Amino acid sequence: MLAGYTAWAAVNLFNGFTVSSLPLLGLFTLLGMVGGTAMLPFVLGCSIIGILSQEFIPWALLVAGMVVTVTGKQMKHRVTGFLVVVSTLWFLPVSLSVPLAVTAAVAAFTEWRRYKYLIVPAGFVFSVFFTGLPGRLPVIPVVAGSSVSDGVLSYSIPELNTSVTEVLLPAPLEGTWAVWIAIEAGGVRDSIPMMAVELREEMLILPAGTDTLSFTVTPGDTLAISLLKEFKPFNHTAVHAVSGGELL
Repeated sequence: MLAGYTAWAAVNLFNGFTVSSLPLLGLFTLLGMVGGTAMLPFVLGCSIIGILSQEFIPWALLVAGMVVTVTGKQMKHRVTGFLVVVSTLWFLPVSLSVPLAVTAAVAAFTEWRRYKYLIVPAGFVFSVFFTGLPGRLPVIPVVAGSSVSDGVLSYSIPELNTSVTEVLLPAPLEGTWAVWIAIEAGGVRDSIPMMAVELREEMLILPAGTDTLSFTVTPGDTLAISLLKEFKPFNHTAVHAVSGGELL
C-alpha cells in the first residue's frame, strides 16, 4: 500500500498533479488489503497499468475492483473493491454508469457466489450497451510558466503527450514581444499532421520533426500548442518545445 502511494506521489511530482489520478489511491489501498491472497498479482498488474498510463486508469479501476468485489472472501475486501468501481464515476457520466455501480453493489453485499459470475458480465454488457467502452480522460490545457528579466522572456513548457495535449503560452501583460519557439516532435510512424500551433485566428499544422517559429505578441494574446495525435499502441507521441522572446 505504501509503495503504491509513493509511486503515485512520484508520478505526480515529475509529471504534474492531476485530480483525475486521485482514484488510483483507492486502487493502491485495495492492493494493500489483498496482500497474501490469490488476488494480489491481478490487482498489482492493474495498479502498474494505471500508474504508467493515464488513458487506462478507468480500465484498471474497473477490472481490479470488479474482480475483488466478486471473488473477495472478506467483506472488507468486497466493499473496498466496490468503492474502487464507484470511483470510475469520475470518468464516466453518472447517469450512464449506474449499471456498473449496481452490479458491484450486488456482488459486494450479497453472498450469491453461484450467481455473481453471471451478474458481473451482465452488468458490463448492459453498461457498454448504453455508454460504450471507457475512453480517454478529458484533458485540461496546461498554462506554461513564464518569467521576464531585463526585456527577455522565458517560458517553461512541459512535454506534450497523450496526458498533456495542449499548452498555452500567454503573452506578458505589457509591451510588444518577438517570441520564438523551437519544437521537436516524434514518436509516431507516419507523416500525418501531429500538432498545431495557434495564435489569434491563425493556425499552423505541423508533422513530426523539428521546427522553429517566430511570432509577434501583445497583451491579451495566447500562443497555443496542441497535440493532434490520439493514443495508439506502440507509439510514444511526444512534443518537446522551448520558447523565449524579447521586448520590441
